[in-house]
Amino acid sequence: MWGRCVDIKAWEDGLFQAVVSYKIDNGKARVILPKADYELDIKEIMELPAPPRFAYGEQVSPRNHPDITGVITEIRWHSNRNCCFYTIRVNGKKKSKRYFDDDLISAV
Repeated sequence: MWGRCVDIKAWEDGLFQAVVSYKIDNGKARVILPKADYELDIKEIMELPAPPRFAYGEQVSPRNHPDITGVITEIRWHSNRNCCFYTIRVNGKKKSKRYFDDDLISAV
């Protein structure tokens, strides 16, 4: 299952407002991605209507620069657009731009 973490206590761990993959285990949400075995109260996860188009660790290229290959390192939720946006790293360096589904193509 995919959802958005709304637990402010998860801020220090980088999960607040992050899109997470999780499973429900004994009434708790056990995060699988981006941080494995992180446990949250199920009330602190807002389920997404659909999974993100791209996954953590997936190799992608910006649509306008197919010669550049990066890796998805963060997936966040854009509340105004009601969709995911992505942060990528290229050669280990974080790109400052936010990418949306239509901005990226799979590099594999």
